Amino acid sequence: MSTPATADVVRLYETGGPEVLRVETEDVAEPGHGQVRLRQEALGLNYVDTFFRDGTFPLPVPRVIGVEAAGVVDAVGDGVTEFAVGDRAGYYFSPGAYREYRIIEASQLIPLPDDAAFGVAASILAKGLTAWARLRRVHPVGEGTLAVVTGASGGVGSLLAPWARRLGADVIAVVARPEAVAPLHALGVDDVAVAGTGELQKLVERAGRPVDVAYDQVGQAVIGELIGVLGQGSLLDLLGSASGDAGPSLDAALGAGIRIARSSTGEHLPTRQVLLHATDELFDALRTGVFGDRVPHSYPLEDVVQAHRDIEARAAGPAPILIP
Repeated sequence: MSTPATADVVRLYETGGPEVLRVETEDVAEPGHGQVRLRQEALGLNYVDTFFRDGTFPLPVPRVIGVEAAGVVDAVGDGVTEFAVGDRAGYYFSPGAYREYRIIEASQLIPLPDDAAFGVAASILAKGLTAWARLRRVHPVGEGTLAVVTGASGGVGSLLAPWARRLGADVIAVVARPEAVAPLHALGVDDVAVAGTGELQKLVERAGRPVDVAYDQVGQAVIGELIGVLGQGSLLDLLGSASGDAGPSLDAALGAGIRIARSSTGEHLPTRQVLLHATDELFDALRTGVFGDRVPHSYPLEDVVQAHRDIEARAAGPAPILIP
């Protein structure tokens, strides 16, 4: 396949709602020293993208957002030895992903196994490595661990909860709506509570032992319930705040002797060796069915505005992607 002179890109020139995203064209550049050009077959959509778009996480504009993608190496710059033209590769956090062709440092790329479809890989790298960091580094789980996972029907939670279960933990998942219960049951997560119903308290009481760790992606809307079931020495891992920051409620948690952790995924992937080990474990979990039949919800790149509207409305499912 020949490389075109221009390709599609999504830029924003101001922060705001989904309508600030503009589909344009750009020249396709050549990779420099240590870089490759990736023909991107699928782009991962993450809720954090909306924070970059609306200014919650301030960035200079004009800007290309998006942090992960999967595709084929199209050209290789000087000094690159790990990748060659035709190799399948992806990345999990490198801002600037919403485009058809990407110049990127080879050191940021992850080799993709042949049995991982591009769409699935683009939908799972950032979310899956976030789950790995929680389960392997923040609070390693195994037999005897009692873990609570909030936002368990979302992108990270739908990976984290069944993966913790497969690793031997007893898992109580928390979801926002009753219709999210059955899909988690299908993934082997039997104990699922709908937030705000009192079910979480009942399931913890039925377990008959303290909660070791709560992985929270929701924040404000569930923090009161979480504090109610965590005891002295329990770990509250704050990895997201989809409903708003927990804020002053954390003072109550600290007063109750609850330990609090807050860290980025990258902090737990300090070297390339660790990153490649983590992705090996992630794709092995995918291959062995831990995450079930993960079918991405695909949007053409030109429909990026609608994709962002759906993400904010929780209507895009746990694995949305853009197809250039």
